[in-house]
Amino acid sequence: MASAGRGSGRVAKSAIDWIAFRERVPPRQQEYYRAFRARNEAYVMKVHMYPESLPKIDFAYYKSKLPKPAMADEFQKAYESMNVPYPIDSADTLREIEDQQEAGEKASKAFIARRQDEINDAKLLLSKIDSLPKPEEMTLEMFAYYFPDKALDPINRPTFWPHVPSMQPGHKDNKLL
Repeated sequence: MASAGRGSGRVAKSAIDWIAFRERVPPRQQEYYRAFRARNEAYVMKVHMYPESLPKIDFAYYKSKLPKPAMADEFQKAYESMNVPYPIDSADTLREIEDQQEAGEKASKAFIARRQDEINDAKLLLSKIDSLPKPEEMTLEMFAYYFPDKALDPINRPTFWPHVPSMQPGHKDNKLL
């Protein structure tokens, strides 16, 4: 696209990489993507429907036909001096958008890094779980070895039936003892 420093001109190639854009669109939003792309292409076709520059006017023809050729000279000067400037981004909106994009990319990378850490922790936990014997093959001694905090230990931590923490003497929720 033409920049603010240059004059306006035709865009030879789209600034949007539609293939990469489509890959990032979730499947449930493909219909919105197609509508957006169709609307964009309609705008581009409408712009290309008009000539790139103003049409040339044969002022000599009008000078010969008008009773006052000076009027045609005035129109010619006004027409040739007319210049439609390309809009200038005085609010620096493009810079703001680029800053937001950079901030979004940083936030995305941090989010991805946190999720990757969680994935690695989950894989580590799964590898530990996979290293345990199957519950059908585990004996009470094996259970006490692998889970010392969960296993019954009548010598060091005696408990009463039912052997749940809330039913033990001294527990804050125990209303019976």
